[in-house]
Amino acid sequence: MKLFRTFKPLNYTIQKYISYYYLDICDEEDYFNEYICYPHVNTTISFYKESIIDKKENHNVLTYKENCPYLKIFTPTRESILKITQIGKVHKVAVVFKPLGINQFLAGKNIFDSLNPIIDDFLTKVFSTFDENQIANALDNFLLSQLSIFHNEHLEKALQIFHDIDNTNTIIKIAEQEVGITRKHLNHLFISYLNVTPQKYRMILRFRHLMNAKLLITNSKNLTQLAYYARYADQSHFIKACKQLTGLKPKQFFSSLKEVGSEDIFWTFTR
Repeated sequence: MKLFRTFKPLNYTIQKYISYYYLDICDEEDYFNEYICYPHVNTTISFYKESIIDKKENHNVLTYKENCPYLKIFTPTRESILKITQIGKVHKVAVVFKPLGINQFLAGKNIFDSLNPIIDDFLTKVFSTFDENQIANALDNFLLSQLSIFHNEHLEKALQIFHDIDNTNTIIKIAEQEVGITRKHLNHLFISYLNVTPQKYRMILRFRHLMNAKLLITNSKNLTQLAYYARYADQSHFIKACKQLTGLKPKQFFSSLKEVGSEDIFWTFTR
């Protein structure tokens, strides 16, 4: 059996902080899968049943190992590509958080270290079914039990401005005139809570906006039109950003990309 599904949280409160969940399953013992996932402003917690991980630089190798403890992996906002290799059986459930979403559940602590017994009990329920509603309900309930609202008005205001693709003001102008803080303070907030600088966040967000437009909305538009649509200064600016974030020129990148599931998951499969 091979199965890949994306699905939404059921609880309205959780929907504010979670973009979607996804389920990745293959029960073939000789299964081998390798893909590249690209920078994203969202963060992810992945749970694996009977897998171990070998972490290399920008490369995670997951290998099936019978009866081993549940594996929990946090993938923060990242500005470089991440290669994933899956060897043997796979049973994975992932939670994809919106920007600042993960911050609503940490309350200054490491969720894995402090709640391991609770997590393992809840994961036993999650991995006992393939039903999306049952999995979503279990994830929703667990996350609700850990909810501890994080609030920072300056950071939230900056994110709101950045997500307005039509706002092309400079970072310093956004910080000082629209958010009301220094650029240095804004930089500190982004690195502390989002793991990237404001400049990198904006670059990743703009490129993701273009990816969605190219692959989900406006497939008929050429790259020049798309560069303008995503508010790049010109096509050369877009090409430079593409190479920085993917290692490829735009035509190479988009020709290799595959949409997975029904949300914004775009991977390049290498095997």
